[in-house]
Amino acid sequence: MSVKVLITGANYNNKGAQSMLFITIDEIKKRIPDSEVYFGCATGDPKLKQVLFKQINFSREGRYIALGGGQALFNFAVAIAKALIFMTKGKKSNIWNFFDAKKYISDMDMIIDVSGFALGDKWSKRTNENFLNTIRLAKRHNIPIFIMPQSFGPFRYSEKLEYLHEEIKNLLAYPEVVYAREQEGYDFLTKDYGLTNVKLSRDLVLQNKEVELSHVFENTPELNVPNLETEGNVGILPNNQCFVHGDEEMVLGHYKAIVDELLSHGKHVYLFRHSAEDLTYCKKIYEMYEGKEQVHLLENNFSCLEYDEFVKKFEFIICSRFHGIVHAYKNYVPAIALGWAVKYRELTGAVGQGAYIFDITDKACNQEALVQAVSDMIANVETEKETIKQHVVELQAENCFECLSEWVRKNHE
Repeated sequence: MSVKVLITGANYNNKGAQSMLFITIDEIKKRIPDSEVYFGCATGDPKLKQVLFKQINFSREGRYIALGGGQALFNFAVAIAKALIFMTKGKKSNIWNFFDAKKYISDMDMIIDVSGFALGDKWSKRTNENFLNTIRLAKRHNIPIFIMPQSFGPFRYSEKLEYLHEEIKNLLAYPEVVYAREQEGYDFLTKDYGLTNVKLSRDLVLQNKEVELSHVFENTPELNVPNLETEGNVGILPNNQCFVHGDEEMVLGHYKAIVDELLSHGKHVYLFRHSAEDLTYCKKIYEMYEGKEQVHLLENNFSCLEYDEFVKKFEFIICSRFHGIVHAYKNYVPAIALGWAVKYRELTGAVGQGAYIFDITDKACNQEALVQAVSDMIANVETEKETIKQHVVELQAENCFECLSEWVRKNHE
């Protein structure tokens, strides 16, 4: 049985999106062995040469071109402008790649979207429409589409964007299933829009036990993971958005209090990034301790596979990146989560770690409580590991990708 599957919503820019892409390919291959997998992305990754899937241009412009009409002409002009800009910078750009979506979409048997978070009032009109255009294309070509676990809402749109309410209500009724990653998003979609195809499901990376790399790569990639020569290691992964949403001096003060507490317990602290833009703040925290032998700065740009292996080397981590925390929990490594969004609260709660979540962007964040949480984690780390393990094993008893197995049984048996 040959089934052509298009994956949308992922990218190569951060490890969370990479993980979702590789896991989705693996889950497809486990359930539909003879499938042809296509990855629709805005820009490909030239480093990924030995992959067992085809990368096609599924950019914003490409989707509008595929939908046709006046927007198609406008976005073709935008595509030409982008290509010219790339040329002036000495980069290669094939203008005809913007027609990939139009070229390939009608041949697809299934679309799987793994956007993570792209629909809600936190985002621009452009981002909301980009997400909805994928569903518009699926609906136009009568292609089943599965919206995998992701965040939704809130939907308090400005008056200029109020038209999106009706679009969401109509378009999100089309997918075979819409998985909301958080209870809040589930409530928005079911209560505010009356959708009946919505299910609550935890993050797909957390649900996944292991990726069979032979489903993704021609040859298993070599992982470049540092060896740690020290003992009692704690990883710190800041998120540049914490410094954007909060007061930089205040947030740095919280990190200093955290590191001071770790050092007082004889821990070795490793600062490293989960996303490229976070390195700046790794360096700023490190500068406060330069010359201190117990504080280490790593500038590695890990792949999601390398990060998953590296995080196992720590007693626990202090992290502000959602999937940085997810990969830790997946390996039963505790985390103190420094996040402001609902998804962090629901994630920590799902694995019995609700005592270790702090919004360091909030001026009311209690630094004493934060430092106490670090001390408590040090004292109880083995117990917390066991707690996490018990919850993760329960969560992994279910798998959102079973919806694909059901689709295969209904349509190809």
